This record gives sequence, structure tokens and C-alpha cells, in this order.
Amino acid sequence: MNNMTNPTTPTSWSSLLLYGSGEGANSLVMNGLAGFAMLYYTEALGLSPALAGLALSLSVFWEGLTEPAMGHISDRTRSRFGNRHPWMLVGGLMMALCFYLVWAVPEPMRASQNLLFGYLLTVNLLLRTGLTMFFIPYVALGFEVSPSYDGRSRLQGVRQICNMAANFAGPALAWSVFFRDTAGPTGPVLGTSNPANFALMGATFSIAILVLVAVTLLGTRHALRDTRALPPSGDGALRHFLIELKTTVLDHNAVWLFGFTFLVCAGMVLVSSLQMYVYVYFMSFTPEQKSLAHGSTMIGMACGAALSMWAAQRFDKKGTVLLGAGISVAANALLGLIFLPGWVSTGGTGSVVIFVVLHAAYWFGNGLVLPVATAMVGDAAELRRVRTGRNHDGGYAAVFSLALRLAVAASFAASGYILTLIGFEAQTGGGARPAAEVIWRLGAVTLLSGPVLCVAAMLVVMRYPLTRQRF
Repeated sequence: MNNMTNPTTPTSWSSLLLYGSGEGANSLVMNGLAGFAMLYYTEALGLSPALAGLALSLSVFWEGLTEPAMGHISDRTRSRFGNRHPWMLVGGLMMALCFYLVWAVPEPMRASQNLLFGYLLTVNLLLRTGLTMFFIPYVALGFEVSPSYDGRSRLQGVRQICNMAANFAGPALAWSVFFRDTAGPTGPVLGTSNPANFALMGATFSIAILVLVAVTLLGTRHALRDTRALPPSGDGALRHFLIELKTTVLDHNAVWLFGFTFLVCAGMVLVSSLQMYVYVYFMSFTPEQKSLAHGSTMIGMACGAALSMWAAQRFDKKGTVLLGAGISVAANALLGLIFLPGWVSTGGTGSVVIFVVLHAAYWFGNGLVLPVATAMVGDAAELRRVRTGRNHDGGYAAVFSLALRLAVAASFAASGYILTLIGFEAQTGGGARPAAEVIWRLGAVTLLSGPVLCVAAMLVVMRYPLTRQRF
């Protein structure tokens, strides 16, 4: 079906990298929140883990609800500046400002649990609104920048590499740059117990987000097209939106992929939100070892994303996501088998090497999965465009993102309640340490939850019907 593609669309590596820089902005927001928000509000500010998890999950749930509407609005926008770039500009500015506010909590808002919960929820709702306005048109633009079957895999692979590059340069190195432990009168004070460290990180990341958004907008201006001449969006917008949403969700080419995305992402986010606690308590890493462990996840995922471009051609797309999911299951299951029974004690150089290698392998598998799964959504959207003669990229990008956001919301809520259920209590001051049995439970949940959800995801995606032969 070569007639599906537009051969004049630029797909040079420079074009792909300029587009991928937008994923760097998304990475700083998403990975910054996933990695440090729970630590900040529980360790540094003393908010209950259950309340912190609830606030973060509600805001992500809000984002999931608004994203299908944003996809519909973006597809139907008529403007001389196109239907993607105006929303990306406004959303990018909004998410940079609100990301900073997450970490710059005014002193009066710290006076009580209720005030702190309300502040966290409000700022995150605004942040997620801005992220929706940027991210949904951005993903839809990617389907248009590189519309061929293999081109979609290549673009999403580059995009994921940019995600991990920003994650490594930002959240991974944050341990050594912003959160170094200091000596206190009664012992070492954890860097994550000082609110000022988080505020400095937030300001630095926010500036970087603005720069990356600007690079993306300027670098993709070749894809900007005046949409004023397109047929008007028409009346009955709400009814049309609901019909479009239902049709997209129930598309037999994509429904299994949406389910797979939800499950595999839920496992990833649950692991990523708890792994910071594992670094601090279960493995007792130094700041340098935390940066090494966290950085290995980005390197692993970036390598997986780079290999995904070859793997998708060698094993086709469904085979590649099954391979990646299988690697992730094996890596974290091995970590659990090695460390939970105490066969290898923590604290030594050998334990650090074993943990980092297998930890990186878990994220390497996820690096194979995410870009290819995103490209598979583009394939389903392209087939529907051929059937209907209309562009549905925004709608498919929105429903795919909805699956991601619902998974993130569920995982944030679960992580907060899991910490409470295993007996973990909010610590302030950096001197207290949970009991040994609590730390063991923390390690068990973090290392085993990902593989369980990943196996379920593999069973779902096996029903996905599209192959290269369909194109």
C-alpha cells in the first residue's frame, strides 16, 4: 500500500532529531514527576504517601480525560499556522511554568496536610492541561512528519532516544547535581530531604523545557500547513467527537494495542515511581551509585529504542514488542531472585554491578517496546485514513495517550497506597530509616510488579492483527 504515504514529507535524520527534541521536553516533565514528586512531597515536605499518590493520580486521570478532546480539537483546528503548532506553543509555555510551580511550594501551603494536598493537586491539574495541549498535537504531528510503515518506526525510535537523552541529562544526573547527601549533627542528611534542592532542580528543568519546545516548533516548521482551506469542522462537534472516540477505541486494528499499552506502561510507571526508594533504602546506594543506577535505565532504554528500528524490520512490529516485553520480564525477575532471598547482600561493588546491569536490561526491553508500539498506532490510523479519506492522527494519538495516562494515574495511586500498606511512613529530616521488613517489602513490590503486568500485556498484544504484509 505505498499509495498511503506522502513521499515529499521530509524524513532526514536531522528532521527526525529536531522533531524528537520535543520528546525531550516531555521527558523532563514526565520523568521528573515520576522520579521525584513522591520523594519530594513525602520525604522533604512530609505529606502522607497516600495523599501524594492520590493527588498525582487524579491529575493524570484528568489528563487522560482531556486528551481525546484535545486530539479531536487539533484535528479540526483551522489556522494559517496549521492545526498542531499553535497548540504546541501554548501548551509548551504552560507546562514549563507549571512544572516549576510543582517544586516551588509557597511556605503557607506547607502548613497542613490538606493545604499541601490541595496545592499539589491544583498545580498538577494545570500542568497536565498544558502537557495535553502540547503532547497530543506533537504525537499527531509525528505521524505526519514520517508517514510510511518503516518511517514511523524510525521516527519513534529517534523520539525515544531523545526521551532517554533528556532523562539521563536531567533526572539521572539530578542525584549527583541536586541531591548530594550532607553531614548533619546526628548523621548524614539525605539530599532528598531538603526542599530547596527540588526547587533548584525544578527551575533548571523548566528552562530546559522552554528551550526544547522552541527547538521543536522551529525545527518542524516545514510540516506546518495552512488548514484554513480544509473543509470546515461543521456543527455537532460534541456528537462528532463522541462518535470519533468510540470508533477509535473499538477499532479492531488498535484495541488490543491500547490494552497492551495500558498494562506495560502501568508496570513501567509503578517500577519507576518506586525504584527511587529502592536506590535509597533497599540498595543503600551512595549519590554516585544512584546516578549510575538511574542513568543505566536511560542508557538501556535508549539502546533498546535504537535497536527497535532494526528489530521492527527483522521481526516485524508485534514480534519486536513481544521480544522487548520478554526481556523486561526476565531482567526484573532475576533481580528479585538474586536480592530478595539475600543470595547477594547489598552494599558491595558486586551487588551494584549486578543491580545496574539487570536494571538497565529491564529498561532496555521497554525501550524496544514503546517506540514500536507508538508506530503501530500510526499504522492503524493510516489504514483508517485510507478507508475514510480523512485524517484521524490526532484521535489515535489521543486514545493511545489516554491508555498511557490511565496507566500512569493507576500506578501513581497504587504506589502511594502500596507504600502505606507495606508500612512505609513519610520521613523528614533525613535521619530516620524504615524497618528491615518494610524495606524488604519495598524491594519485592518494585522488582516483581513490573514482570507480572508485563506478562499480562504480552498475552493481550498477541491478538494484534496488523503485519507488514497489510502495507
